[in-house]
Amino acid sequence: MKNHNILLILFLFSLTLQSIESPKVFQQDNFYYKMNSFIGTDYFPERNYKSVNYFDRYIFYAGWKYSINQNLDVWLDLTFNDKFYEKEILLHKTGISYQRNYFLFSYKIDKIQYGENSKTHNIQVKDRFYDFGVIESYRYNGVEVSFSKNKLQIQTNIAANDFHFIIGHASIKYTSNSFITEAFYLYVGRNEEYNVRNHSFGIETSVNLSQFSLYQSAVYQYLPSYIKGNKIKSLFEVTFSPFNFFSSGISIFGELFSREDILNWQSQSYLNFNFFNFKNYILYRINKSEEFTTNYANIEYSLLSLYNFTDSFSLGLNYSFFTPDFDQDYHQIGFQIEFNYEKDI
Repeated sequence: MKNHNILLILFLFSLTLQSIESPKVFQQDNFYYKMNSFIGTDYFPERNYKSVNYFDRYIFYAGWKYSINQNLDVWLDLTFNDKFYEKEILLHKTGISYQRNYFLFSYKIDKIQYGENSKTHNIQVKDRFYDFGVIESYRYNGVEVSFSKNKLQIQTNIAANDFHFIIGHASIKYTSNSFITEAFYLYVGRNEEYNVRNHSFGIETSVNLSQFSLYQSAVYQYLPSYIKGNKIKSLFEVTFSPFNFFSSGISIFGELFSREDILNWQSQSYLNFNFFNFKNYILYRINKSEEFTTNYANIEYSLLSLYNFTDSFSLGLNYSFFTPDFDQDYHQIGFQIEFNYEKDI
């Protein structure tokens, strides 16, 4: 019976494709491509064995979006799985959406993410939170219904996946020219960090003015069966740009385990100055955790200098110096490559 259903779906889809003009499907504006990477080495000058380690990080997406008619859109995004020796191309996102008046009905394979619009964590490709939801990040397969009118949007998702089981999401969002705020609730049948049920209540806000910007994302995770209690995650960033060629900012990323008063936090600041086609960043970061018997701190100093060949392509040098508490000081140097081609996707 399942095979008959699959054949029926393919037959209906083929009928839809017959009504689509092939040249329009493959128009240049329907595609995007993104490939950002860091390739370099870690150097431990005081280590007698394996003093040099190869290190890399890749962010790759390629996608296609097409409007079948005024109310119906389909899209397909690909990414890859970074294995030890191989890179496997995988399905990242896909879906179909239908708009009716103020409502949008969608079936999606996608991600629910909060904290992904961080400025400071999206400077260095080698940053572990680069292009990632710092506060919440869950992949899902399910349906979405949203209602949008004027500056208000209400959205709900009902979905699942193999690990988290049931995923439920609801949010209300207000958007103006320089201000965006969203309050959300997220239910996950199995938290990926603690393997327990998770209820998340959060808020995310962005303020963008001519010389000043603020970004905040925070969540309270209610974990009823987790022995160490509930959890708070928060991210707060302020950026001030007094001149067109000069900007600076600070980011604080915090985690609080309420029952045992265990505190983990990360602070990052950066200085950005640009001239001609060069973008330059000086960054300072400190990570601190009280989860260990002895407090763990890790300090990083970084310099990133990129040259913009075009609006879509840049290449530059990234150097970092690390001073971990429980290991030897070490250096990291490599090349950062950014290529982004996107039109209304």
